Amino acid sequence: MKVCTVILGAGKGSRMKSVTPKPFHKVANLKLIDWVINTHNSIKIDKKIIVTSKDINYSEYSKTNRIVVQNDQLGTGNAVIETKNELKNFKGVIIICFADTPFITKKTIKNLIRSVKNGNDIALTSFKKNGKNSYGKIILSQDNKPIKITEDRNSKLDTLLCNGGIMALKSDIIFNLLSKIKPDNITKEYYLTEVVEIAAQNDLKIDLIHIEEQEILGVNSREDLALAEKIIQTKLRHFFLNQGVTLIDPETNYFSYDTIIKKDVTIFPNVFIGEGVKIESGSSILPFCHLENCSIKKNVSVGPFARIRGNTVLSQNTKIGNFVELKNVISGNEVKINHLSYLGDTSIGKFSNIGAGSITCNYDGHKKNKTFIGSNAFVGSNSTMVAPLKIGNNSTIGAGSVITENINNGDLAIGRVRQVNKKNRSITKKKN
Repeated sequence: MKVCTVILGAGKGSRMKSVTPKPFHKVANLKLIDWVINTHNSIKIDKKIIVTSKDINYSEYSKTNRIVVQNDQLGTGNAVIETKNELKNFKGVIIICFADTPFITKKTIKNLIRSVKNGNDIALTSFKKNGKNSYGKIILSQDNKPIKITEDRNSKLDTLLCNGGIMALKSDIIFNLLSKIKPDNITKEYYLTEVVEIAAQNDLKIDLIHIEEQEILGVNSREDLALAEKIIQTKLRHFFLNQGVTLIDPETNYFSYDTIIKKDVTIFPNVFIGEGVKIESGSSILPFCHLENCSIKKNVSVGPFARIRGNTVLSQNTKIGNFVELKNVISGNEVKINHLSYLGDTSIGKFSNIGAGSITCNYDGHKKNKTFIGSNAFVGSNSTMVAPLKIGNNSTIGAGSVITENINNGDLAIGRVRQVNKKNRSITKKKN
């Protein structure tokens, strides 16, 4: 039996108060919809459909997903009806989920599929929650079979079985059920949840898949987005701690969905790790560092107050100190850049030392230029290296130099105005 997933992503997201469509807001640097898609990609799904509105452009997803436009925003039921042409020849299980629920799990998706494959016509996600809440409620018959889903505003009970929203249905019943939905009296929208009552009235088999409430957290506002970020950061911190990473103060560390950290790495407080970061064993990231798109090899020390970005690779035993920024830098082993430096578009050979306050001038106003620094080179403090430039092995740059020409292996380069001391030029104050 084949499986198709339909991701409803046409919501306007007006409560986000943003020009960015709601499904494209990010949690741990990954779009909400990508969390959903990645979960589905972790299991065998034969077809994926994204339902969008004319105002949201999903063209970047069109290579691996079918895109269906919901011309009128008439509710979730209408959104699924719009997929009828795409699914007219499809036979199997249809999963319906939402682009703004990033935490749905692989286990739940597999349980939904299994339920329908085992003979149920509909499988609903559900969870229990005490007290008044805003979730729709699943109404059960006397023999505990689901017979209806009611919106919270119509419910008078404080403790009920809550609707998770995500469901799976047999392909041969879904559009027949949807055709019988009537619009809501107040909103005039067609609610997908109405299929449950229609199915129950027709004696179809409806199963409940119990999940954790967190799985169906919907992101509809900036507060929801902040809550989702908090949840995923907590999960990531626990994951790394369990992998043998030392987090001195976990709640002050922020990670991305794709962060890779090996065991015996130490992360100090107030470290932010963006996309594309890999840190290997024995390395330390000191306080107040910002890392993105970089690879930190074994036994490297970074920080405090360092920014490493732009496809930078720091090889073994390299030391990066305070207030250093690196962009698109490839370092050899045991390089030292300890203080107050900026290097961009630079290659550095092993055992080289970059003095405090040194920079590479990699941008000439039109394009980026490369600087090549050889092995065992010594760059004196407060040096300016104007790219394009090649600095040879075992060479030395005198402190305070402006270097505009290549330096051969073993040479000393001094690019500064000679100091001149004038005699008898001191100014003495006149006595009163």
